[in-house]
Amino acid sequence: MADTLGLATSTVSKALSDSYEISVETKERVRKLALEFNYKPNILAKSLKTGRSNTIAVIIPYLSNPFQSQLLEGAQQAAIEGNFKIIFMQSRENPQLEEECLEMLFQQNIDGVIISPCANSNIESLKRYHQFFPLVLVDRIDFDLPMFKIGVNNEKGAYEATQHLIDSGRKDILVICAENIGVSQQRLLGYKKALIANFIPYCKDAIVQINYQQSQIDLKRNLTQLLAEKLKEFDRPIGVLCTTDTITLYVLGILANLDISVPKDVAVIGFANTEYAESLNPALTTIVQPACAIGNLGVKKLIGLIQAKDRFEMAAQTTLLETYIVPRKSTSKIRHL
Repeated sequence: MADTLGLATSTVSKALSDSYEISVETKERVRKLALEFNYKPNILAKSLKTGRSNTIAVIIPYLSNPFQSQLLEGAQQAAIEGNFKIIFMQSRENPQLEEECLEMLFQQNIDGVIISPCANSNIESLKRYHQFFPLVLVDRIDFDLPMFKIGVNNEKGAYEATQHLIDSGRKDILVICAENIGVSQQRLLGYKKALIANFIPYCKDAIVQINYQQSQIDLKRNLTQLLAEKLKEFDRPIGVLCTTDTITLYVLGILANLDISVPKDVAVIGFANTEYAESLNPALTTIVQPACAIGNLGVKKLIGLIQAKDRFEMAAQTTLLETYIVPRKSTSKIRHL
C-alpha cells in the first residue's frame, strides 16, 4: 500500500492506527486503499509491538441478571466506541471462580477489567491483579480499594423506597437483603434513616438476610421459608423492601404461592431493572438503577487508565449515579384498595 500511495511505510502504519501525526486526508486515502486490498491488521504482531491486546473484560456475578445484562450493554457500547474488543465472564458468586477468571485474563494479556465483585470476594487478590492491569469496580463498590468505582447512591435509593412505602400507608416494613454484599449495608442504612425521619422505631427482626452464594434453587426455597415465618410476626398490611433484582422477583412469586394478596396485605418494592415489571401481576414498583450508564462510564474510565502514561499517578475516584422509583400497583396506597 505504501508503494501504491507513494507514502512511507511508517506513514501508512500510523494512518491505520489513527495517529494524530497524520492528516485526515492521508488517513482517508490509506483507509480507502486498505478496503480495496481487503487489508486486515495482524493483531498478534500489533500486540507484541505495543504490549497491549486491545481487549478488555467484564466480570459480573451472573450474565442472566437483568441489571447486569444491561450493564454489559453499556460496557459493550463504550468498548466499540473506543475501538476495544470486549470479553464477558461470570463469577456465579464464587470467589474461587472469580479469581480463576482474573488469572485466565492475565494469561491472555488483557488490557484491563471491569468487575462487579462477588459476595466474599478476595480483596487481596483484587489488589494483586490491579498491579498487573487496571481494575474498575462497578455496582458493588463498597470495598476499601484504591480503584475507580462506578455505582449508585444506594443509601438514597433505599431511603426513597422506604419513604414510598410509608407514604402508601405501611409502617411495618421488612427488608430482604443479601448477606456479604456491600450494597446491602448502604441500602439498610437508607432504610433506617427513613424510619428515623418518620419517627418509626427500628426493629432488627424486620431484617431478613439471605445467603447469596447458594444455588438459585436453594435460594428460592430458603427465601420462601424465611419469608413465610417472618410474615407471621407482623400484623398486616405491611411493606417489603427487596434489595436485589433476584430477591425482588422471587418475593413477588413467593407471596403469590403463599396466597398473600399484593398490595392489600403486603406492598412490595425492590431494586429491579427487569423490563417486565409492568407485565407482572400486580405490576411491580421498582427502584431502577442506570445500569447501562454504569457499564458505559466504567469502560470509559478503564480505557482512560489503559491509555494513561502512568495510571498509578491518577487519583482514584468514586462516581455515584442516581436511582429513581417507578410506582406501580404493588405499592398502591391503602385507601385505594
